[in-house]
Amino acid sequence: MAAQFAIVNAHIRTMNPAQPTASAVAWSDGRIVAVGTDSEVREYCDATTVINDAKGATVTPGLTDGHQHLLQGAIFAQGLNLDRVNSLTDLREKIAAERRRIGPDVWLLGFALEYAAFEGAKYHHELLNDAAGQGPMFLYALDVHTGFVNARALEISGVTGPMQLEDASIVVVDEADRPTGELLEMAAMQTVLKNVPQPTHDQKLDWYAKTIADQNALGITEIHMMDGDFSSIAALRELEDRGDLGMRVLQHHFIYPYTPDEEVAELLQTHSTRGRLWQADGVKFMLDGVIDTGTAWLEEPDSHGEGTESMWPDIDLYFARARAFHDKGFRIATHAIGDRAVREVLDFYDSLPGGSQGRHRIEHIETSPDSTVARFAPERVTASMQPIHVRWVAHDLSDPWSQRLDANRCAHAWRSGDLFASGALVVLGSDWPVAPYDPRMGFFAAQRRRAHDVTNPGPVGTTRALTGEQTLAGYTVNAAMAVGASQDRGMVKVGMAADLVTWQDDPVEVAPEDIIDMPIVQTVSAGRVVHQA
Repeated sequence: MAAQFAIVNAHIRTMNPAQPTASAVAWSDGRIVAVGTDSEVREYCDATTVINDAKGATVTPGLTDGHQHLLQGAIFAQGLNLDRVNSLTDLREKIAAERRRIGPDVWLLGFALEYAAFEGAKYHHELLNDAAGQGPMFLYALDVHTGFVNARALEISGVTGPMQLEDASIVVVDEADRPTGELLEMAAMQTVLKNVPQPTHDQKLDWYAKTIADQNALGITEIHMMDGDFSSIAALRELEDRGDLGMRVLQHHFIYPYTPDEEVAELLQTHSTRGRLWQADGVKFMLDGVIDTGTAWLEEPDSHGEGTESMWPDIDLYFARARAFHDKGFRIATHAIGDRAVREVLDFYDSLPGGSQGRHRIEHIETSPDSTVARFAPERVTASMQPIHVRWVAHDLSDPWSQRLDANRCAHAWRSGDLFASGALVVLGSDWPVAPYDPRMGFFAAQRRRAHDVTNPGPVGTTRALTGEQTLAGYTVNAAMAVGASQDRGMVKVGMAADLVTWQDDPVEVAPEDIIDMPIVQTVSAGRVVHQA
């Protein structure tokens, strides 16, 4: 039987060491049936085959965003986007304009707010009350680890002073124990968020579908989703039934210190839960917070004397819960940003029966010494990195992140190149909505160690960058290996899934500066064309 689809006259980077390049590929029923020269692949075609002439464009395996919050991000994106707003004046103007747009009493919601926007001032709701107007306001910081609210939101939520929460989250208060409107970590944010009106079921599904299509248009054919629960499983099922799931989604259930034991027990029975394009056999833990607010777990206190504690008040509970999921065969992803947190997770994974077994991973790893970096490869722990996060860090160390750390820890920031060189399995992603999901920005940041739009150019830290080929591997073959799918996808190879992206030019060979605006010509997910320029 002839192939259903084919691409010819292309420059194909297969990521298959046995056949690194080709000029044509054909597929049927979502699987690649031929890879080779144009003439070789045309042998699999007949008059019924849909043949696309790539006209010399570059084809690679479809791109995987190795750390993302798909459904959460789709909802956030309906609010005010504060990305790259970095002054208090601009922030006030944006908020005031949004209040005029939505009306006086509606909840004003925003996301991607940079800490630098407060220009060094400690947040107090008085900074934004006038701009926010008479209605309530909730703004997520760029990393989604801090919420900033106005006085009206505190009043509606009944937050009047310090609170004892179930993890290390903090409702920040002033000298008189009055809340300032700064909420550190999720349990604190939930004291206000629980009062925000929720969108309808159909609204959310439509937002999810549009977000998936938008990501398809940038070559993304798979994501590793890090904020799953039972409701997201239901959403993925429905999206697939509607024909709107244009990518593979590998869900990780989010386990908090305060997740009820009954829910954990129920989740432990879901290892085989999956659809045709999605599966839910991973779990996500968060061992620490972020460096910018002093909630990361560091070997030595930061410049404010903070960063000395885990997010888990009872660290043994993390060990026990993660061990239970390990024993059930789940893949474990642990958020660990500070050097102490990374070391503690490595020690824990190493203590498991059989160790990590190549199943488990650490997310973010924002600063770590040589001795820690050297452990990833021999202990078979995946390093899940987001080079695009350097977009908030300044070469001259004037940013809030760098101001928290000493020069040595700043120098050892986001060591994706060093980890790759050590032999560790490095997976790349965005952490959207923390950072834009556009993989072209990720390609640039991985190779230049800075954002493409910074006004103070220069690499972040002193460690090595990734090459173009390593970057592509981080978005393709490495991502497949990290989830035990190396025999199914991540390469352009006969028998593998037809997940393909056609770039106008070669993302490996061109200068990173030329990737930012490079058109994505076509995206194929599971054999289906989900984007065509």
